Amino acid sequence: MTSSVHWAIFLLATFSSGWQLTQSGSVNLENFLQPDDVGDYKEFVRDSDTTNCARDCKKDGAPRLCYYRFTLEAYATLTDACQNCTEQISQCANVQCVPADGFEKGILTANRRLPGPSIQVCLGDEIVVDVDNKMPARSTTLHWHGIFQRGTQWNDGVPMVTQCAIPEDTKFRYNFYANQPGTFYWHSHDGTQKVLGLQGSLVVRRPKEDSPNGKLYDFDKPDHVILVTDWFHRSEEDQFPGMRNSNNYIFTYFLINGRGRYKDLKSGNSTITPYTVFHVQPGKRYRLRIIAATCSHCHTRISFEGHNLTLIATDANPVKPVVIDYFDIYSGERYDFVLNATNEIKSYWIKVQGMGPCALDNIYQLAVLQYEGANSALPKSSVPEADVFNPTGIVLNPENATCAKGQNGLCVTHLESAVPINKNVLVPDPDIEFVLRMGYYFPKVKKDYYFTFNRPGPDFSDTMFWFNNIFNQLPESPPLSQWKDIPADAYCPLASNGSAVCNKDLCSCFHNLKIKLGAVVEFTILDESNAGGISHPLHLHGFAFNVMDIGLTNDAKNVAAIYKSKQLSVAPVLKDTVAVPSEGYTVVRIVADNPGYWMFHCHFLFHHVAGMSFVIQVGEPEDLPPMPQGIPKCGNFLPPVGNAPKQLANAKSSSFVQWVDSVVEKGKKLVNKIFGR
Repeated sequence: MTSSVHWAIFLLATFSSGWQLTQSGSVNLENFLQPDDVGDYKEFVRDSDTTNCARDCKKDGAPRLCYYRFTLEAYATLTDACQNCTEQISQCANVQCVPADGFEKGILTANRRLPGPSIQVCLGDEIVVDVDNKMPARSTTLHWHGIFQRGTQWNDGVPMVTQCAIPEDTKFRYNFYANQPGTFYWHSHDGTQKVLGLQGSLVVRRPKEDSPNGKLYDFDKPDHVILVTDWFHRSEEDQFPGMRNSNNYIFTYFLINGRGRYKDLKSGNSTITPYTVFHVQPGKRYRLRIIAATCSHCHTRISFEGHNLTLIATDANPVKPVVIDYFDIYSGERYDFVLNATNEIKSYWIKVQGMGPCALDNIYQLAVLQYEGANSALPKSSVPEADVFNPTGIVLNPENATCAKGQNGLCVTHLESAVPINKNVLVPDPDIEFVLRMGYYFPKVKKDYYFTFNRPGPDFSDTMFWFNNIFNQLPESPPLSQWKDIPADAYCPLASNGSAVCNKDLCSCFHNLKIKLGAVVEFTILDESNAGGISHPLHLHGFAFNVMDIGLTNDAKNVAAIYKSKQLSVAPVLKDTVAVPSEGYTVVRIVADNPGYWMFHCHFLFHHVAGMSFVIQVGEPEDLPPMPQGIPKCGNFLPPVGNAPKQLANAKSSSFVQWVDSVVEKGKKLVNKIFGR
């Protein structure tokens, strides 16, 4: 949809819904400012509330303007706002109190909330977010994870790809339409700010009767959005690039919607900060939206004590329902489930457990599922430990599983789309095929050689991350708005099929793959990192891809033979984030119908910032919608040398300098006259 069409829709919605205009004809946004705490709402707002966007979405409902102001700043947990929260738990609910897990730490917040404000709107609404960057010595951007930004590409929020970073003490307005239903989230895409707290949920609902799986649940409540984050007690500087003699990768604990308790495994002492509690009524069916807003290299296992779950969507894409008992989720993924509240009326534990390397460190967190009428808010059973709370049954998305019969595993490739897919995806031979290998490079320290690296811990050396031996070096200006300002030598050389070329152990350049608009594109991604069982989650901006195949070999010839011998699904699931098995492969396809520059990267934060990414350029600059007037520009400033001395030399003969010289000379004569010199 073109920007002019969007504007026409905006004006029509403005007048039809009675949006108030100022005398200049612009919208008075203050009339549409949304509250910060909709994620705490137990119910939707009443129908009589015509401006709050966290509402029950109805077929005959008019779209709304949903305005948010995010003030980003350096803040802390357990400030004076919390009073004595760690001993009197009721004070943890104070305004601007961020209790986290009872550990005091510097963080970054939007509107002094952890996580940040939850954006919950209806399909067709217009979202406006004014970002006011008050963080000292930090630039920033915000990315709307899973939103395609079709027609509004400059809102994607990737610094030096779709926009210039927002400097300290300046504002930037994001403005786009909620034209995709589903579960999303927003987060900083600048450096490692996300791990310090700059993220929050984003939900776009549609009328329940229009949802492919809407008949399976009774309620889709605002407070049933579950955002899981990993939580470090160390500072950001300790984690990246990482200190030589500490285990930088392993985080301390999890938080569930910004809350939880911490137990010191050495002393056995535990904090008494509040758990997040999710309320249900007996006999009702609830849609739960679960977001893996994690940053580190460990994936997460989640289970609900005494309950199984019915999967209905992944990464905002509906799937044919399947029943599972627990699931593994990787950074950037989202899963929507239906929970039937048919158990005994009491409270139950919700368990989030670190897997992979984190399983050895007993890293976990708890929340509570409380039935209405339960005798106590917390479960009466003892608080489970990480090593004894092991679910059984069918697991969704198991790590490095073949998902063969008898494994009780349900892999992503077993899922089927519940909505029609683009049939062009199923052609035997795609228009373009890219083979992308992921790996690590261990640079040697040399004079005048500076590199961005990560040091995972004491058993590792400095590490750079690559695709096809290319460390992605983003350009000094964003190609979306300033492609003419980027020198040709900033780009990696391209092969005839549009893929980037590196003929060395490591190249550092702008890794940009060129794709013809409308092409059917297949990406085969091979993990050559030998990272000790770590599965890398990959996220693509601007698209959802169809997951065609996943397997446990990384030999390109074997992958091609295995893949071509398989009978593939006729309805392969759509996702925008998928885990590539350790030393395995994943094959995905897209129809490249969204022109722009879109990041494709490992969603482990420290891998991404240390080079494991590339950009797909879909179409040519002339295929893109026009950029908004006045969008900030940025780039290097390297003027010719010699200008300053020349200007100084010229200044000596200027009339101003001559006047100054004459005044000085007259002053000297006056002094000499007074003292008789």
